[in-house]
Amino acid sequence: MIKPSILKNRIQHYEWGTRGKLAFIPDLIGIPAENDKPYAELWLGAHPTSPSQINISGDFIGVMELINNHPIEVLGKKVVERFGASLPFLLKILSAEQALSIQAHPNIQQAKQLHHLDPVHYPDENHKPEIAIALDRLTALVGFLNPSELIKRLALYAEVQTFTGLTSAIDRSEMRESNSGLIKQFYSGIIQKAQTEPHSYAQLIELIESSILQRSGQISEQERLFLELKNRYPSSDIGLIMVLFMNLVHLESGQALFTSAGIPHAYISGNLIECMTNSDNVVRVGLTGKYKDVTALLEILDYSPNPYKIYKPRSDKGVTTYQTPVDEFYVINICLQNKEQKTISTNDKVQIGIVLSGQIDLIWNRDEILSLKKGESVLIPACIDKYILRSRNKSEIYFATVN
Repeated sequence: MIKPSILKNRIQHYEWGTRGKLAFIPDLIGIPAENDKPYAELWLGAHPTSPSQINISGDFIGVMELINNHPIEVLGKKVVERFGASLPFLLKILSAEQALSIQAHPNIQQAKQLHHLDPVHYPDENHKPEIAIALDRLTALVGFLNPSELIKRLALYAEVQTFTGLTSAIDRSEMRESNSGLIKQFYSGIIQKAQTEPHSYAQLIELIESSILQRSGQISEQERLFLELKNRYPSSDIGLIMVLFMNLVHLESGQALFTSAGIPHAYISGNLIECMTNSDNVVRVGLTGKYKDVTALLEILDYSPNPYKIYKPRSDKGVTTYQTPVDEFYVINICLQNKEQKTISTNDKVQIGIVLSGQIDLIWNRDEILSLKKGESVLIPACIDKYILRSRNKSEIYFATVN
């Protein structure tokens, strides 16, 4: 019988990750942080780019190998019937010291087409909806401005009106309506023009910088972010203008943000739990030295007004459920007081968990015990019907499972 087992996971050292004393991931998993090395993401799952391994009787094998050998026992019968012999989700810890790239993710049909055309940059055929749960304070850019906010923002930057021709080309009274077509006209227009007239676009960025600096003490948080990123990226980077024309949001600890297909977004700073489908399809447009695909981005963008919602689900006796609108995953947070225990059911679905604090005993079959401490993660196979979490001290654990 397959048992709950501790995972061995890989760290992604992307440049935007936290470093040194600020490095959240090394502190979480109990390893020393190497000097000036960024610790950006910890992946828990079976994605082929960075698969976790599992300890079986002292030997580590890949999670995907375990699933291939025992699909129903690990995943559960209904999961296999719905998704085949593959883990539907990927759980991550993210730790951002600098802004991530401005990006969006394709839906399933778009992902299949992108993978067919460019399998190098789009490595699978899956969509990539995701939920981000703040572990402290998370700052992010997400979604386009609604028409009324767009009007207000354009009033601040005459240079942008001139560059796009919006001064006379669009009836502003119309833009106050919830009209995604007009939102598309502005954003797709400025992105395309930045591509076709890069010199003029770079001049626009320089003019905006000069205009902001002349206002000195009246600089907004979003403008300060623009100035900071302007010093890091060339004036030709499309992401710079997007910083000023997207929604800047802040999530407090425990709040969550769900991002569906086509919604542009970029995490700016903070530590978070992220769960998504088992995909690495990312269409980037700016604020990155990685591959950018403006053509694909314009095809997949969602121009709907107000495309995001920040929410914090209610907790019931220390259990908080982050439900999602997709079949592949949802997330559960469990907080245990000292010496507290809870009985958990898998509902015949695989679970992957990571301990954020404290120490927990996982008990099944009455007397089989797996002890987990801060930073350790576990795969609980579907064949374990029920188990008990018993804390040795005040503890917290996050689980991802299939919806």
